[in-house]
Amino acid sequence: MRSFTTTICLFLLLAAVATSAFSIGGPRKSYPTATTLGMSEEPAEKDEATLEPPVKCPDCDLCDGSGRILGGIGVVLPWWPIKAYKPCPNYIARGGTYERSGQGLDEIAFGRDSTFKKD
Repeated sequence: MRSFTTTICLFLLLAAVATSAFSIGGPRKSYPTATTLGMSEEPAEKDEATLEPPVKCPDCDLCDGSGRILGGIGVVLPWWPIKAYKPCPNYIARGGTYERSGQGLDEIAFGRDSTFKKD
């Protein structure tokens, strides 16, 4: 019975220490504001055309304008974290070059680094 009481007391002590770290009256960090960083509070006016990247494949009925068509499991399960894309034929026909991005199968399945170059 004594070890049970000791365990309960130790648990209550640890709980009290842990909750005191999150108390309202505890120390607070001060984060820099826009004025302390020397920034204006008014947003800078920027040309809206420069903010949006150009559409690679405009008016295409096969892709969403990115030049890529979603394939694999991502078509059936949109929440699936791994996406597979293939180039849009309309984008290629218009002279676009498809640039592969992301991780290769060797990286995902086998943990190999695709950027490693053997000498």
